[in-house]
Parts: sequence; C-alpha cells; structure tokens
Amino acid sequence: MLILLLVRSNAEEKQIEMKIQQIDFNEIELPDLIFKYRNWSSEYHKTIITERKVFMASPSSFEDKLDCKIPIRYDLLSQREIFDKYFHYSKIDNPKRNRAEHRKHARKWTKKYPLSNPDNIALFQKKYFEDFFERFGILSLTAESENDDMWIKYSDDFKGFCVGFNTKIMFESFGGGGGNVNYYDELPLIYPEPKFTIGKIYYYQVFSKERKWEFEKEYRTYKFSQIPFTDETRNIVLPPEAYKCIILGKNMPTEFKEELRNSIPDELSHIEIIEN
Repeated sequence: MLILLLVRSNAEEKQIEMKIQQIDFNEIELPDLIFKYRNWSSEYHKTIITERKVFMASPSSFEDKLDCKIPIRYDLLSQREIFDKYFHYSKIDNPKRNRAEHRKHARKWTKKYPLSNPDNIALFQKKYFEDFFERFGILSLTAESENDDMWIKYSDDFKGFCVGFNTKIMFESFGGGGGNVNYYDELPLIYPEPKFTIGKIYYYQVFSKERKWEFEKEYRTYKFSQIPFTDETRNIVLPPEAYKCIILGKNMPTEFKEELRNSIPDELSHIEIIEN
C-alpha cells in the first residue's frame, strides 16, 4: 500500500505532458540565435552536422550533480497542506466519490502520512527521479557564441566548432518547450501538488541551477515521453531550416576545418561558415 501511495497516479501520469505545456514560454524573451558547442574530434559530436542529430540527454548524465535533482519537500508540508494533497489525489483517482468521501480519505491519510518518515521520503525520491530521468530529455544550449569559457570547456579549447540555430524553429521542432536557465545562490524549494502544480515542479527542476554555472548563459529545450526513452529515441533529427551558421574555433586544425566543410550535407548548404 505504501508503494502505491508514493508513486504517481495513473490519472496524473496522463496529464503530465499537458500540464508542462501550460507553462507560457511566449512570455520569455528568447534570442534569435542559439548555440551548441561541439568537439570535431568526437565522431558522436560530428553527427550534429552530418546527420542533423541532437541528443536529448537524461538528467542522470549531467555533470552537475544537483542539476534537475532538487528534491520535492514533502517534509515541509503543514498538516493542512498534507490534507489538501490527499484530497487533491482522491479527486483525481476516484472521481465518483462525493466531497465527504474525499474528505474522509484525506483525513485518514493525513494521520498516517507515510512521508513523515525519512526512509519513506528517500524511497519516494528514488522512485520519482528514476521515472523523471527515464522520461525527460534535455538539450542544453547557450545564447552566446563568443564565450571563451564555453569554447574551452565544451569545444576542446577552441579546437572544435559551434553551431548556431534559429531559436524559434528549433524549439518548435521539439514541441515549443524551452527557455532560459535561472541561476541561484540557493536552489529554490520545490513543494508537491497541489501547493505547486506539476508544470511548476518540472519548471523548477529543469530550469534551475547553482550560480557557479552562470557563465554558461544556458537555454534549454526538452521532450517528455509517456514511455521511457531509449538511446535511439533520444536522438532527434532537426529540420534543415533550423541551422543558421557554423563557427570554427580559432585553434581548429586546418585538416579538421576541411573535413568539416566536406561533411556538410546538401540540405545544409545554406549554412554560413564563420572562422574566428
């Protein structure tokens, strides 16, 4: 019974993608161009040009151990908020119950509240993040193409390249979900439903990072899947019109530059090549 109370309900599961899409990214000012730094020495990185592929990474693979891993603070709920939580889930899972029956259910589980136990919280967080990592794919980008720190860290110390994309076309090809990352001295607290909506929970998870990563000036787009991603389904082919330019690193070897130019497929012949 405890496990059933800790995992997401079937009814809620079906509404996750819809609720995430309710976040209004049209209110966020987005740059016209957005960039991805790559390393030409990596055969995998080359496919962003040769096959127009980008990889929607699982948050479990991120270098930053806190990125997309902010715990949901069930332990900070008041008695009233716990009651509201169970009342909320009762209405979702048992729509035929009347209000009195929903209240009776909520009072019963408020008294038993399994997430007052740290071991149960740990079990829930483990299940939650396993599910989150399997079903979310995130593509990390940046608004800056002349960021020395990014060239050094992600483009082999200026020996790699940087691809510029039309932000609107790219984000729309993923379903429209995307925006800028917010940086914090202290990561925000995240509360469960109904205190926070599912969309708000995932927004804070996906778009919150510690201040030390602010140099990246990161923007993200994402995909949510009702079924767990595979490595194959995490690879997304972008439309040719999303591509705008390729910037070659100032330390990129001549042979790499020639190889890159010769690897550009016909459908990307419109891309501007810029040498630093």
